[in-house]
Amino acid sequence: MSLDTLRSSVRGHVHHLLFAPRSAWPMAIARIVIGIGILGWAVSMMFEVSTFMSDDGLVGPDFASSDFRWITLDSAGSVQITLIVLTLASIPIIIGFRPTIFLVVAFILLVAVQRRTPIILNSGDIILRNLTLLLAFTPTSAALSFDRWRRLGRDGLRTAPLVAPWGLRFVQLQMMLVYFFAFWGKTGDQWREGTAVSTAFRLTDLHRFGPPGILTDNLLVSGLLTWGTLVVELALAVLLWYKPARPVLIVAGLVLHFTIDTFVLVGFFGIAMAAGLMTFLDGDSVQRFVDRRRARARPTAATTT
Repeated sequence: MSLDTLRSSVRGHVHHLLFAPRSAWPMAIARIVIGIGILGWAVSMMFEVSTFMSDDGLVGPDFASSDFRWITLDSAGSVQITLIVLTLASIPIIIGFRPTIFLVVAFILLVAVQRRTPIILNSGDIILRNLTLLLAFTPTSAALSFDRWRRLGRDGLRTAPLVAPWGLRFVQLQMMLVYFFAFWGKTGDQWREGTAVSTAFRLTDLHRFGPPGILTDNLLVSGLLTWGTLVVELALAVLLWYKPARPVLIVAGLVLHFTIDTFVLVGFFGIAMAAGLMTFLDGDSVQRFVDRRRARARPTAATTT
């Protein structure tokens, strides 16, 4: 293969990866999910301000970091106001009204609140913040949005245009890195022996709902869950680029996060990761699903008439 042929091949692959038009459905769905996550995070934090961010809160001033160039939150009242604004900013993100602007606003406010008391953060807070910023670089209003409805009417909500996916690739890369390092970090004896999930479910201070005994006491079930988690995380880290495997992997990832969220208090990690997984959806499949739903609704409407 000549050098010119190699260069042409590389350019072709780069163009296909970053600039070849793709359906906007995945970005729009991810926008809605991340908007719901931001809304839930902001509302839940409002109930924790007096506990963690007031002058007499559990986290003392030595652990607070208000050194943020854009916004300085030096009182519980300023944190509450910021969270109210963040809650309001999440609504246009969900409905798709100028979401790029409000995603940037939400990112700034998330950073301001999180930097105020970083000691209380968990991985869910960080991934929610990161995906909020990365989605701002994608045309999330191109489909399923108020902006599209205003331009094209109701029919515009049933279709999605083709857009360049370069911004989407950053979100997808972030997701795969999260899964890779999640897998890579599980190297202890408990993961090798198959007891790690049982141990995690026994941490009563992190219980959302007490797991059934079969998940904690049965060695076979515990082993299957532990090693299954490793398999799923590794598969999500390396195979999400493989299009035929995506539907199964997306479902596996959603089941994994739903299971964790059901039994363990992990903040908004699950919904943030679900938003990221939505960016791997096949736009053509989503469009076929919408078309089928629309076709089924037509006979019903005709019968009613």
